[in-house]
Amino acid sequence: MGWCFLWFAVALADTGVSISNLQAHVRYLASPELEGRLAIAPGAHKAAEYIARMFQEYGLEPKGTDGYFQDFEMTIGFQPGGDNSLRLKPRRGRAWQAPGDSFRPVNLTANAKASGEVVFVGYGIAAPEQGYDEYAGIEVKGKIVAFLRGAPNLGEEKPLPRTVSSLSQKVRTAAEKGAIGVLVLNTPDNDTLLPLGMMRGRGAQQLTIPVLNLTVEVANRLLQSARLDVAAVIEKIASTRQPVSQAIPGLRVEMAASIEPRKGIARNVIGFLPGNDPVKREEIIVIGAHYDHIGFGEVGSLAPEPGGIHHGADDNASGTAGLLELARMLAADRAQLQRSVLFIAFSGEEEGLVGSAHFVRNPTVPIEKIVAMLNLDMIGRMTNDRLSVSGIGSSPQWEEMVKAANSDGLSLNLGQSATGGSDHTSFFLRNIPVLFFFTGMHPDYHRPSDTWDKINYEGQAKVVRMVYRVAMALSQREERIAFSRPQQTASEPPARPRGGRVRLGIIPEYTDDNKGVLLQGVSPGSPAEKAGLKAGDRIIAINGKRVENIEQLMALYGELEPGKAAELTILRDGQELKVQIVPVSNE
Repeated sequence: MGWCFLWFAVALADTGVSISNLQAHVRYLASPELEGRLAIAPGAHKAAEYIARMFQEYGLEPKGTDGYFQDFEMTIGFQPGGDNSLRLKPRRGRAWQAPGDSFRPVNLTANAKASGEVVFVGYGIAAPEQGYDEYAGIEVKGKIVAFLRGAPNLGEEKPLPRTVSSLSQKVRTAAEKGAIGVLVLNTPDNDTLLPLGMMRGRGAQQLTIPVLNLTVEVANRLLQSARLDVAAVIEKIASTRQPVSQAIPGLRVEMAASIEPRKGIARNVIGFLPGNDPVKREEIIVIGAHYDHIGFGEVGSLAPEPGGIHHGADDNASGTAGLLELARMLAADRAQLQRSVLFIAFSGEEEGLVGSAHFVRNPTVPIEKIVAMLNLDMIGRMTNDRLSVSGIGSSPQWEEMVKAANSDGLSLNLGQSATGGSDHTSFFLRNIPVLFFFTGMHPDYHRPSDTWDKINYEGQAKVVRMVYRVAMALSQREERIAFSRPQQTASEPPARPRGGRVRLGIIPEYTDDNKGVLLQGVSPGSPAEKAGLKAGDRIIAINGKRVENIEQLMALYGELEPGKAAELTILRDGQELKVQIVPVSNE
């Protein structure tokens, strides 16, 4: 043990972590220019080019399928289809066609058309139990309903719960009351059209009516027949704390909304640093971090409403910056490397570990030669020198090695689990030992407020130093470390929880396009493993409700309760089976 610490000290004397490098990488990757790095969007491609330039500058060999890049196709949410239109037809005067850039279909919409009179219902909230109902005394059946984005400010004594004020609930309320179409009106303080992301909240009950989002300019044109405008309505509701709902006289609207899957190319970025030992260099250590994020909130936003740039400084510009700095450091110290190192910046992580799953199915090196995978995800918010390192249970050698690498005296939270919401999972499922470095959740997670200035760069540097030591120790060991399956206790939380109140421990195959949800594995010790689920099973129903895709599965998660048994219907080897599973709390 003493020799290990001495060796670490000597190695680090050669090449230290550059905090200025870390900050420069994070600032660029989390900049507005990259627009949140959605995997198939131009901002992510710019990020990929930046990473490739850094790999080249540090002397790494290209190891993708096209230079440093390994491209793959992805479908992320939706984009406008071919039939979207909005036409205002006043009783007197000429009809007006809204310009195409002044409105957009909403991701809850059906591909449908509607024509009819318009009723304005304020913010579109029906909460009689809270003493506020904008539908009271208003008939909307057979009409097109228009309402404002957001929720009214009724004061602290009269707050409205998100269950009645979320956009998805407001659209559903209109549909349930008989509306034939919905117009969602922007407000002066939020006049960016909503992004078309996943069909969140759609679940099994799909809408059959069109839904369009309008800019303030178009909204004011819509409301002018009632001598209203958006700003005046907002002010009146705020001052009176009363609804201002009314029919829009002398106006008919013709609307059409259509959406289609948004397909594009995502890319992993892969660089290779060969080792020096003539035998050991054939074995490879993978160091990885995902560089994609969620764009304008198209996928998994926790903001009240998506639309703003989700910068993703901690998630995961911090890990990507750490990956780049490790590439620089290990390249500078390559004379000490015996085994080779493969650096992978993954894309598609936010949509379900798609990039890492693609790599392990299509490896650019012999996958049996990979001795370990070190994953950096959200390493920028260290507090009180605390660091979570999970995956310890995937090799009997990990705990000793990690503790030996902790010469900065960090307070380590060592977790056995080798699965969870990040890319190490894909490697563990191929029986490769993994470690996952993570500094913890925070209120800015998956919100636009996750910005570069909130990163703890000193703490980030400590994580990078520790990963360097582990990687160098892996490189110089006589024998490759052994693989083991973690003995995870049922009470151990997931390494990186992703929301929701229950956990089953299933690992979906997100790239599968067939009906149901195909499993690529289950977490050790999880309810799924205890229920007998395994890779290759396909979930087709929960408690009798059909599951056709991952969105419906997640919607039905909301109906499950910790400790209360649920029935899964699965397909296994062509046979339909019923399986009882007991969810556990995700907290």
